[in-house]
Amino acid sequence: MTTLVQRCQTLEAKIKSLAQAKSLATDLKHVQQRTGEWQARHSKLMSLRAQTAPLTLSSQDAATVASKRGALRQNAQKVLSRLIEKEDIKELTRDAAWTRLLNACQGLAEELDAAGRKAWRAHLEQLGTLESPTTLRSRTPPTPSNDDALRAYQVSYAAFAAIARLELPRSPDDIVQISAHVTSCRQAFARLAFDLPNEVKAFYDAIYAGTATLAHVTPTVAKWLGEQGQLDRFRVRSAHQ
Repeated sequence: MTTLVQRCQTLEAKIKSLAQAKSLATDLKHVQQRTGEWQARHSKLMSLRAQTAPLTLSSQDAATVASKRGALRQNAQKVLSRLIEKEDIKELTRDAAWTRLLNACQGLAEELDAAGRKAWRAHLEQLGTLESPTTLRSRTPPTPSNDDALRAYQVSYAAFAAIARLELPRSPDDIVQISAHVTSCRQAFARLAFDLPNEVKAFYDAIYAGTATLAHVTPTVAKWLGEQGQLDRFRVRSAHQ
């Protein structure tokens, strides 16, 4: 028969086991809380580092970022040393060290975000200004060659604008792609003809208005169409058809 002492010993063991389980549950809760707090800030910082890596920060912004990165490193080392020494997750929040670490991480992220946006805007300015397709259309004669060039320009401009409106590049590929789109736009722009002989301009205006007649095909117009390889693009039809 189990003696009273044995029963007390069994009960004591269960109580210790229960206390250990409760302590482990408390530690786990603290681990989850601290992990969540850190990951929320650290993941944002890592994302910003990747986005700003291909950009050239101004010397002043670069110095500020470096200073804040050093402060973050110091705070992280202090917190890590305490955790290794005490081996108790609850020690992290014994004083303001943990809060300073979180604030340092957030501060670096905010500074990197602001500096990156400035560097991105500066990069876009270096690429130069592109006219909108609508503006180009309004100031270029409606010739077939201009229409072809404008279609190519519009495709590249749309791709350029989609990247340019981003607050930060998503990856180094955005830097490469936007430069390629600017180059394509300029190549298409170079194909545009802005100045036409008056008779040629009148001919195309009549073509697009649906009022062109043989009277519009003057010797000057016929010569210009021949030089541009455009003669075969037009057919003569009776007005009664």
